[in-house]
Amino acid sequence: MGEVYRADDLKLGQQVALKFLPDDLARDPSGLQRFLSEVRLARQVSHPNVCRVYDAGEIDGRHFLTMEYVDGEDLASLLRRIGRLPRDKAVEIARQICAGLHAAHERGVLHRDLKPANVMIDGRGKARLTDFGLAVLASDVGRGTEGAAARAVAAGPGTPAYMAPEQLEGRDASARSDLFALGLVLYEMFTGKRAFDAATMPELARLHQESTPASPRNIVDGIDPAIERAILRCLEKDPRLRPPSALAVAAALPGGDPLAAALAAGETPSPEMVAGAAVEGSLRPAIAWACLLGVLAALVLQVAVSSRTKAIGRAAFDKPPDVLAERARAVLARFGHTRPAADALFGFDDN
Repeated sequence: MGEVYRADDLKLGQQVALKFLPDDLARDPSGLQRFLSEVRLARQVSHPNVCRVYDAGEIDGRHFLTMEYVDGEDLASLLRRIGRLPRDKAVEIARQICAGLHAAHERGVLHRDLKPANVMIDGRGKARLTDFGLAVLASDVGRGTEGAAARAVAAGPGTPAYMAPEQLEGRDASARSDLFALGLVLYEMFTGKRAFDAATMPELARLHQESTPASPRNIVDGIDPAIERAILRCLEKDPRLRPPSALAVAAALPGGDPLAAALAAGETPSPEMVAGAAVEGSLRPAIAWACLLGVLAALVLQVAVSSRTKAIGRAAFDKPPDVLAERARAVLARFGHTRPAADALFGFDDN
């Protein structure tokens, strides 16, 4: 939504991107409000995999926002140019998209327009989510605060191909609607094809209702089963059957350890990420039971040994055991046995 230009910020001394609101929408109060809403929402999300938004302004009657300039290309252009991504690179980009989306959801922000064109890949191969122009606060969904104009934009050209079934049916979006869009993006990244390819809205709605996407392994030989499971779970028609979070999607990918990935990237993991990593890295039931039995056996042994050693303290010795041991060594010395003992042990049986 809107035109984007590269510019030099003379105050900051760096290149920025200027995004201008289209003239027709600038004259529409609801369009202007939606544009400013993008600034308000996007500034709530601060993450290395989210394009930073700096400020909003107006010049000669045209409204614009300044945002981080990403020197690269969007994922849609990249896929058109090279087809599907190499497996390892696709997994890396997928994790980064999941991390950025999770950061938005943590702030209660739904993207609602996640698609390859809204994922920028910079010159180092790092992904950033952009264009929160259709985003809303999750707390606002269902309260009628989105407005008819926002719904009209959501049904605009290009966007429906990446909408969840509930959105196509006019129901409220949720974080799991974003996860459906995430599944569609991942499907394209790993297979080079769209999961649902339709020429018209009615045809697209029919495909969502009556069909399921072709299995990725039928398109790409040797695709990792974990990748296929993660994608197809995101594409469940029932939102309740989709993963609980973008973090869970990242963890389901091969080698999925979002906590380790965050630490390696120099990021500070969120409490949710730490908790999620603990769940994902938990022991299998059989190993957990074996560990529990081992701990119980050790406790029983400790109690048994403790009951015998504590009996020394309860016994009515005239002298402490250490004194008796020293006397024994003195007796041995008188008989000419002066070599130091290799070990020492004393005790008694409690009959």
